[in-house]
Amino acid sequence: MKRYTVHLEPASFDRALQKCSPGVLTTLSTAQEAADILQLVSGVLPNYYNNFTFWVGLRKSKNECVVPERPLKGFKWTTNGSQESEVDRWRMEPEATCTALRCAVLSGEFDGSTVTSWGFISGTCKVSYPFICKRDRQEVRSFTCTSLLGGNNVQVDCWSGVRLQLFCSGSPVACHLNGSAVDLNDVCLPCQDGYQRDAAWRCVDVDECGNSPCRHSCVNTPGSYLCVCYDREDRSTSRILIPGLVAVLVLVLLLVLLGVVVKCCLMRRSKKRAMKKAEKLAMESKDGGRDSLETTNEKKAT
Repeated sequence: MKRYTVHLEPASFDRALQKCSPGVLTTLSTAQEAADILQLVSGVLPNYYNNFTFWVGLRKSKNECVVPERPLKGFKWTTNGSQESEVDRWRMEPEATCTALRCAVLSGEFDGSTVTSWGFISGTCKVSYPFICKRDRQEVRSFTCTSLLGGNNVQVDCWSGVRLQLFCSGSPVACHLNGSAVDLNDVCLPCQDGYQRDAAWRCVDVDECGNSPCRHSCVNTPGSYLCVCYDREDRSTSRILIPGLVAVLVLVLLLVLLGVVVKCCLMRRSKKRAMKKAEKLAMESKDGGRDSLETTNEKKAT
């Protein structure tokens, strides 16, 4: 036998999956299951609610296509990857896509006592909505809660925040977990800012950085978060330092280039001098030979 619980605290699709663990986001694969869940929703929604939206375990992967001819339109139940369903009820046809990740919500209208209309709607998985979990009854642990104002004991699932919240709204309670004498009188008190109830109804820190509230880097802290970015002084220093480094690099390059040009000029001048010296020596050698020949001729004539 299955047990369903409604969580009114909004969460993204992936976060809802985690919070349902060791259970799962609920399926509505049969007409009976859909009737049970709608009855549960009717029992927990406040009278002033006119409509509702809950994450259920219905998702389409990025590499799969929307198929209008199928009951689930190409979406699959996250519990077992099945596309089987007796329920073919969409309030809005999913947008045709084969590349985008899409998740489905159970959406409907409420008249204060019963659900008057309902169906599935698909959209991005990052939006936060309330959600409905499902798990086997034998896996459920229970609180035994006794009203401090008198009354009978009630069994409350330790992972069912809604049921415990409804009971707490009637009167304060003293709770014992699985029969152990654990004082949980503050279980009915709201959490401090920056904290929320987990599946065991304990106040735990909210990771605000998951929603990227900062322009730059975000650091989660107990009950809050910090945005880390460059201050004005750092930016001013960068404006001065970077152009200075560029100017130094340009100057070094110019000096290297000037050195290469000077060296080439000196080598060319030295080469020219060597050539002139060789030409002069050749000329002198030629003139010396001619003078020797004339002297020899003059001696012969004498």
